[in-house]
Amino acid sequence: MLAEGVDYYRTHSVRVLLEILSDLVPENKKSSVKGISENYLLELGVLEDAYITSRYVMREFTKQEVEKLAKSVKEIMRNVP
Repeated sequence: MLAEGVDYYRTHSVRVLLEILSDLVPENKKSSVKGISENYLLELGVLEDAYITSRYVMREFTKQEVEKLAKSVKEIMRNVP
């Protein structure tokens, strides 16, 4: 169990982790976390797919895809409380 009284989740899903985080952050930051999830829904899904495919299936990403995803990740990290 974590300090905030939640179980330790075993997941690689960034979307699930953001959902858990939104339940733990103070009320005034909930909309920020939910907004990130909504604003970057597609990018987060692609990142999860990239993680899975990198382990099991060969899949090449273009330079533009990687740059866009890297930009999204930096933006998400800047905005997560």
